[in-house]
This record gives sequence, C-alpha cells and structure tokens, in this order.
Amino acid sequence: MKRTKTQYYVSGYDQWIFISYLVLSVIGLLVLLDISSFFKSLGYFYRQLFYFGASLFIVMFIVYLIDIKKLGVLIHVLMGVSIILLLAVLKWGKVVNGAKRQLDIGFFSFQPSFISRVALIFFYAHVLAKYQDELKDSKIVEFISRFPWLIILTGLTYILIILEKHLSTLIISAGTLLCMLFYAGIRKRILLLVIILGLLAGYLIIKKGDDYRGDRIKLFQKHSLFYRDKNVQISSDKEYQVTESLTALSRGGVFGTGISRGRAKHFFLPEAHTDYIYSIIGEEFGFFGGFVVLALHGLLFFQILRISQAQDNLYLRFLVAGLGLNIFLNVLVNTGVAMSIIPSTGTTLPFVSYSGTAMLVDSASVGVVLSVSAKRKIV
Repeated sequence: MKRTKTQYYVSGYDQWIFISYLVLSVIGLLVLLDISSFFKSLGYFYRQLFYFGASLFIVMFIVYLIDIKKLGVLIHVLMGVSIILLLAVLKWGKVVNGAKRQLDIGFFSFQPSFISRVALIFFYAHVLAKYQDELKDSKIVEFISRFPWLIILTGLTYILIILEKHLSTLIISAGTLLCMLFYAGIRKRILLLVIILGLLAGYLIIKKGDDYRGDRIKLFQKHSLFYRDKNVQISSDKEYQVTESLTALSRGGVFGTGISRGRAKHFFLPEAHTDYIYSIIGEEFGFFGGFVVLALHGLLFFQILRISQAQDNLYLRFLVAGLGLNIFLNVLVNTGVAMSIIPSTGTTLPFVSYSGTAMLVDSASVGVVLSVSAKRKIV
C-alpha cells in the first residue's frame, strides 16, 4: 500500500511579532537610505535590502515548512557546526578593525559567533527541558558532575569567542543563558556562583587583555550617563565616537532635527550605519523616534515571552524565551552604548542596523518563534 506524504496546514501565527519585525526592518532600510545618500554610493542600502529579502524568505520557510518539535535530533549537530566555524575563524578568518571575527566565502562574509549564540540557546533549552527535575534539585557539586557537557561546551564556545575579540557577543550570550537558567528554576546558589565567576572572568579579560578594553572603561567613567568623572585622562581621539553619539542624541530633542538637518551622518559619527545607528535616529527623529524603535522591540519581546509562557512543552518554552532574550538583550546593549549607559562595545541594533549575519540569524529566530506560535493541522 502506497504511503501518502503528511502535509500540514499552517495558520494563526502571532501577527504582532511579524508586524513588529517588518516595521523595524523597514525603518532600518529607510535610515540606511538616508545615511547612504551622503556616501558615494547606495551600497549599504542595496545590500541591506538583499539581506532583508533573504531574511523574509527564511522566516516564511521556517514558519510554513519547519516543525520545531522535530528538530531536537539536530541540536548536537548545530552545536558541533558552530564550534567548527568558530575554530575556522581563528585559522582562516578575515581581520576587520583589529579583530578576527568573519569568515569570507567569496560572495558572502559572516560572523560565526552570532550562530554560536543561537546554537547555545537550542542546546540549553534541550538540556533544561530534559533534566528539569535534576536541575532544580542539584547542589553545586552535583550540578558539575551531572552536567559536565553543558559546562564544557559553554566554556569552549566562550573561549573561542574571546580569542576572536568579540566581547559584546559574549556578554549578550552570557546574559541570555543566565536568564534561561533562572527561568528554568535552577538553585539560587548555583546562579550566584555563575554570576560571580562571570564577573571575575570579565574583570580578568579587561585587566589582563588588550589595552582598548581598559580604555573603554575609562571612557565610560568620563562620559557615563549616571556619573561622570571628569578627572579621567584619556586621548581625545579615543573618546571621539562616544562624544559624537551623545552630541547627536542631545541635538535631537523631542522631535528631532529632521532628515535634512542631521549632522552625525556627515562622517561626524563613525559606524553610523552599524553600531551607532540609534544615535542617527535620535538626532533626526528625536526622543519620539528613539522611543518608537524601543517600543517596537519591547512589543516584540513581550509577545515572544507571552508565547513562551503558553507552551506546555518545556523545550519550546525555554527555546522561545531564550531566542527572545537574545534579541532584546542585544537591543539593550546597543542603545545603552549609544546613550553611554554602559561601556562602549561593538554590536548592532537588531533588524535596524546594517548587518548581514545578525539580520539573517535574528530573522531566523523570529521565524522559529512564529513557527512555535502557529497552529498546525494535518491535511
């Protein structure tokens, strides 16, 4: 007897998430068009338009053709591939601004560290769901003995990311996984130990690592939004980016200077199309424009958490929460740097900044969340 292929009818995915994602992406394209108009070409805009089209295809492909529940067997493969790619960067990676983070495959360059962040989320969701009771009952020694691979793979991934000098990715990933552990109900003592070890590792990386990290801490001391120490001595060349970002935001006022009167995009603010695109938005569209962008990201995150809470399947619950945290913490870091709330570190604004790898990976994460939220019926 001939077996018929099982087909699914997909409907009812969360429209607010999809709308927020689309609006943020369109805002990013419009801002990049505005910035690119003052360059010699519209290259950044056209490339971002291509990435947006590819990302939209990925989202639809995942929503309509991928059942996330059936991807559990590929989690370990995903972790293995992410580590291999991180190792490949150290061997064959492309050096950009003094850091080796990108792999160039001819027609496309990408950053494997973004993929590793998501791979760890899938891996943690799998472990937290499968060993939920053991995690809640484990003391510190038992946790280490019961979950050595969780510690080893996380440690190996983070060591490789440190060697690539991509501290912002490390911070966002560590914050995401820490929140996932808390969400899963792990013992507070273990959580506290992880936080202490993380802070200690961060201190050693800054103190014993490259000088530029120490300079960024000095910059933050001098230009912090909350407390400024004017006695800190640092080269004016190194603080140029921070001061220009704050100048752009302060010029914007409530409703902005308007597109034609924006100053920062005229080569005053380096990395205006990537790390500091929020400063451009704040200058030209003011507090109102900056608030709209943050509100859309907040709506996206709120809806993702709502979907996470609605899942009876623990794996899907932790996975969705982790993917949402990964995007939203990225938003907080990027905007926090632009406003000098946290020390300067290079990261893009999800769906808005010019970034090929981040756009594709974050869009795939949105696709996974929408797939989980969708209703699937066998037809």
